[in-house]
Amino acid sequence: MLTFFKSKSNLTESEFAEKFFAELKKKVKGLELVSINGLEVITKLKDSDNYKHFLDNSYAEYKNDPKDLKNVIEKYTFASKDLFLPEEPIQLKRIVPVIKDKRYLIESSKIIENFENTHVYEKYNSELYIFYAEDKENTISYFTKEKFEQLNVGIETIKEKAIENLNSVVSKMERHGENGYFMLTSGGDYEASLILFDIWNKENFPVNGNLIIGIPARDIVFITGTNDKDNIEKLKNTINEINESGDHLVSDKIFEFRNGKFELWK
Repeated sequence: MLTFFKSKSNLTESEFAEKFFAELKKKVKGLELVSINGLEVITKLKDSDNYKHFLDNSYAEYKNDPKDLKNVIEKYTFASKDLFLPEEPIQLKRIVPVIKDKRYLIESSKIIENFENTHVYEKYNSELYIFYAEDKENTISYFTKEKFEQLNVGIETIKEKAIENLNSVVSKMERHGENGYFMLTSGGDYEASLILFDIWNKENFPVNGNLIIGIPARDIVFITGTNDKDNIEKLKNTINEINESGDHLVSDKIFEFRNGKFELWK
């Protein structure tokens, strides 16, 4: 079993995709490979529609730590196998808000036909969107408007409930750092979504000037102040580095807390 994961330290995209499929096939009985095109893997079960697996995030994780190949493949195939389970109604208690930026909307629209009109999301500011998804046991599942309509509730109710659910899903929030430059952590999946919480004040984050943040990836929030030139430069550099080589990217912009929410900082 372990020899399957012994490989050169720099797999190509296609080699990584082949390993992903080989492991997923062990978890899903009768799974067939339709095609592999770089980091896009298309599979199917007999008499079923095709399933597309996009491995950009998993491959980025692997590249950052090639020795962790086994764990990365295991984590993502474990989540992907849920795609093949029978569909169930959305459970309101599992809906969570997920922060994404314009890039995600654009790229998803290229991959999924009519994505903008079929999925459930709302604009947060000029750059960011709140997508609504189910926090399932092994994965985060974005749902369509068709499934959403079965709940028979409005978008404002969904937002309120999603933030309430998020409060019970995230681990204990912790502030790290000093001297006006901080990082906020809460378990690794929903840090970016913490911008929706009522925690953004100078008491919690003693910075020089107004609060500004960077959310380059879903598990990272950096905080400093508008009057802190050195830490602003540090923030910019960190955001750029993560956007170049990180996974589960959210934004390459900086946001300022104004009038109760974060807006693009210029």
